[in-house]
Amino acid sequence: MPVSAPAYTVLPLQHQFDISHNFLQPTDVAVGKSNLIYVMDGVNSRVKVFDGKGVYKFSFGRKGKQKGNFNDPVGITTDSAGRVYVADTHNRRIQIFSFDGIFENQIVIPKAENDEPPEPIDIVVNENLKQLYIADNNNHRIRVYSNPGYKLLSTLGSEGPGSNQFRYPFLMAAGNNASLYIVDVLNTRVQVWEQDKAVKTIGGFGVDLGQFYRPKGVCVDQNDLVFVSDSVLGVIQTFNPNGNFSAVLGTEKGEVLKWKTPLGITIDNRQRLYVVEMLPNRVRVYDILYDKKITKE
Repeated sequence: MPVSAPAYTVLPLQHQFDISHNFLQPTDVAVGKSNLIYVMDGVNSRVKVFDGKGVYKFSFGRKGKQKGNFNDPVGITTDSAGRVYVADTHNRRIQIFSFDGIFENQIVIPKAENDEPPEPIDIVVNENLKQLYIADNNNHRIRVYSNPGYKLLSTLGSEGPGSNQFRYPFLMAAGNNASLYIVDVLNTRVQVWEQDKAVKTIGGFGVDLGQFYRPKGVCVDQNDLVFVSDSVLGVIQTFNPNGNFSAVLGTEKGEVLKWKTPLGITIDNRQRLYVVEMLPNRVRVYDILYDKKITKE
């Protein structure tokens, strides 16, 4: 990514620790009850759990089709009660666990007529609206379910490059105002949806500031600053609430940080950033050294 011209702003990070624990191509990370860190160890078909300092606690799941088993899971998230939601992608379902990894429930995604087999890739919990959003990668849409009850309420989007369309929606994040941020991979953008329609687009194809080559992860902080990882360019950029480029993540010396295949990213309630590096098989953890100018522009 060019960084010498035009001028750019770096949002500095302070590295805290790394988590490496025999992962095999991890994809996503979530932080839950008591700052427990849940890492989606997808190829190993399990979730590994660490304490807030990165110390291993336990794991759950294994390869299979039974309840509590996984088949190439990708996305993971938690809710305020500590429940853990796993997008069990090739078992075509969402599984729900207690904070300590005990199976509680599942949502089996049916194949609709004329559809491809469903491929739930990620899930977002909207507790204010009592809804779940599931990204169906194979069918280029978002499925909306009631929570609790797990009844299908609606579907969002269709295949294509236009507004309200997707080409392989991937990881997602909840905003602070009932908005939904969706990585739209082949359209090389992040779509922002509110009230069941797209309201803005972030990014676009390219290798310059504010553009993406292969966006994969997205998260939103308490100031509505949007973070987006690019697995090919190896950078994480931030965008203000209007969707405009704000900064690129870097060091306290103003150097741009590069990661190797960054995928899932999340920010916890301490405003700590977690970055999954898929091919190095680790999660990197940082404190964000905020600048008021960046967060308020």
